[in-house]
Amino acid sequence: IPEIPVDPVQTGSPARRRLAWRGPIAVRGPRFHERAPLVEFSHRVVGSVVGLLALGVAALALFHRRGESRVFVPSMVGLVLVVTAGLLGAIVVWTELAWWVRLIHLGLAQGVVACMVVVTLAAWPAAMGAASSPGRSLKWAKALLHASVAGTFLVILSGSYMVGYGASASCDTWPLCQGTLMPEGTAFAIHMGHRLLSAMVGVVVLAAAGVALRGGAPAHVRSTAWLVIAAMVGQTLLGAFTVWADFTIAMRAAHLGGATLLWAAVVGLAALHSLPGEHAPARTSPGLAGGAAS
Repeated sequence: IPEIPVDPVQTGSPARRRLAWRGPIAVRGPRFHERAPLVEFSHRVVGSVVGLLALGVAALALFHRRGESRVFVPSMVGLVLVVTAGLLGAIVVWTELAWWVRLIHLGLAQGVVACMVVVTLAAWPAAMGAASSPGRSLKWAKALLHASVAGTFLVILSGSYMVGYGASASCDTWPLCQGTLMPEGTAFAIHMGHRLLSAMVGVVVLAAAGVALRGGAPAHVRSTAWLVIAAMVGQTLLGAFTVWADFTIAMRAAHLGGATLLWAAVVGLAALHSLPGEHAPARTSPGLAGGAAS
């Protein structure tokens, strides 16, 4: 997760343009007393460590949890995504930060986060121990959670597209843009489109968390739901402060970091609801407590 918010720092500096790609760590360029190359080099080192950790997770799943698809599948998918993201990182350098390559790179990174969250919860017996007979409320919970996962991912990608288009600083007021909801102009439309999409998805996310808090949901489910709510509120405030702070690199990085934390929390809540439980108590809950068996 801390690896992802480094992207705005790189984009806001000449780090990648000053470093030639010769592998995940090897570089050719200026000395490391310069800040920009150090930022890029540290990003590559951390990315390499993440790759090794993903390889370790996949190896453990292969040798010890091969028969559990809920652990084995996301472990392998996560490894593939890490490797693909690493290769795409080289393309980002070669294309000199082309926005569409960075967008795909960010999407892959968020996919890695999602896979690791699912693996962590699937390998935790207590997290998967709350199941019951699915009912009408369960179907609504599933719909809300699936919409939350898809919507949050779409919001993150729309933010990356907004930055790549150059529309991030087009609206320097919040919540309105230049005093109106939708000023004329493509840049304004892209920026406010991101805000409006964020608002709509935020309502869905809060509704899903509210469903999770209903009934006799286990403590870890309720805690995850409250984490989603806190992350949603915090991310909204970060978005506002990013505008009020004139889109500084530090605030842009914090905003992306908050989005990633929200994404991880939403995926975690959906995983607690959707992954099959093997030790399900025979009780029925009107809320999220009944969602582990499917």
